[in-house]
Amino acid sequence: MAGISGLIGLILSQWQVANLSLLYLPAMLWLAAWRGRTAALLASVEAFLVFDWFFVPPHHTFDVEQPQEWLALTIFLVVALVAGQAYALQRRNALDAEEHDRHTQLLYELSTQLTVPENLGGLFDRMLNTLVSGLGLSGLRLWTRREGARELAGAVEVTEDGIAAPVTAIYRVPCKLGDTELADLEVFQRVDGQPLSRDDVRVLQGFANQLANALERRRLQKEEQLNLVLAEANRAKTSLLAAVSHDLRTPLAAIKASATSLQSRLTLEESVRSEFLAAINNEADRLDRLVANLLDMSRLESGALSPRLEWHNLSEIAADVIDRLQPVAGSHELVLEAEDREFLSQVDYVQISQVLTNLVDNAIRHGAPGGPVVVHVSDGHISVENAGRHLSADEQAHVFERFYRGESEAAGTGLGLAIAKGIVEAHGGCIRVENTERGVAMHVWLPGAPGAPDSQEPAVVPAGRTA
Repeated sequence: MAGISGLIGLILSQWQVANLSLLYLPAMLWLAAWRGRTAALLASVEAFLVFDWFFVPPHHTFDVEQPQEWLALTIFLVVALVAGQAYALQRRNALDAEEHDRHTQLLYELSTQLTVPENLGGLFDRMLNTLVSGLGLSGLRLWTRREGARELAGAVEVTEDGIAAPVTAIYRVPCKLGDTELADLEVFQRVDGQPLSRDDVRVLQGFANQLANALERRRLQKEEQLNLVLAEANRAKTSLLAAVSHDLRTPLAAIKASATSLQSRLTLEESVRSEFLAAINNEADRLDRLVANLLDMSRLESGALSPRLEWHNLSEIAADVIDRLQPVAGSHELVLEAEDREFLSQVDYVQISQVLTNLVDNAIRHGAPGGPVVVHVSDGHISVENAGRHLSADEQAHVFERFYRGESEAAGTGLGLAIAKGIVEAHGGCIRVENTERGVAMHVWLPGAPGAPDSQEPAVVPAGRTA
């Protein structure tokens, strides 16, 4: 105002110009935009008094010689007050709209972070950082409720020296869903010392509501996942009970029938007695394999099936399995194809023997009646091939899954191939299935085997691939 008054005095000393009081208006509008309505009001009054004192006759008094000068001064004061206040209000509205847009963008960014499909716990600090920087806060803490206890889930506390912990919070925002409080925010003062505006509080409350919805959504998702796990476990239990109840009763019934016959007919011929005893022995072996499969599956699922690696001859393992299974192979001929040398691999003898037992038993049960089962051994590779029908694409995709029996009517629990796959993978190898000219072949590659497929390939080997 002093500078403009000096300019008006300089002009009037050279020329007589009317309405020079209008020069005050741009300054008052600038003050209204820069310092607000109070500054514009004070400047308007100051301009009125200064102009009357220095430039309205008689000078250096507040008296006015001509009545029309009072009207001009009054109109000037009113125009200055109205213009200043209107411009200040317009400027304030523009700043409010800009801040509102910034807060809306901030809420949008936070809501986007809340919708990402990952664990919320890893997002808390990032979201709090976004809030602190967006609202200019000195700190923010998030507390969640878990089983009735209040736990600190995230905190961002900033000072001029870096990261530090503010002493007290000035505002608390609950994160509620209905009447249930799932979490709450502790808000610390702004870095510039200004109080929180209504827009700041609105943003904090909006984020709290979104966070409450996200926490509830995550809780419902976890419940749904748990329900799916329980449903799968119940389905597996039902399938297991259905399979075991039938497959365990069959050998037990045969053992019981043979033992009853031996007990009731003490004078049987030696050949008949041997036949009954062989049946008891074979069915007991079958029952032993079923129980072993169940135990192995339990150990696989618990992660307790760790192989004890030692150097063993794969041909020797295959020969031992064939010798044990030949008596129960029925009309199937078990053939071992191996070069006349040792094929040494670091394996668990018992576990690889179990793998071969399951593969050969599967080939017998699903092969054509009287068809041969060929076990081929080479360096780090074993294959078991039967003669019979081919597997469909769907069967090849699911053949190593638990309780899967495919389209065959052969009896079984559907665990043998799943256990074989688990044991082979525990050794670091891979197992695959393919259709051959004669039937179906199961391939096992142990670590370091020449020509072994990538362990990440699907469980189906293209037809025609040779061992």
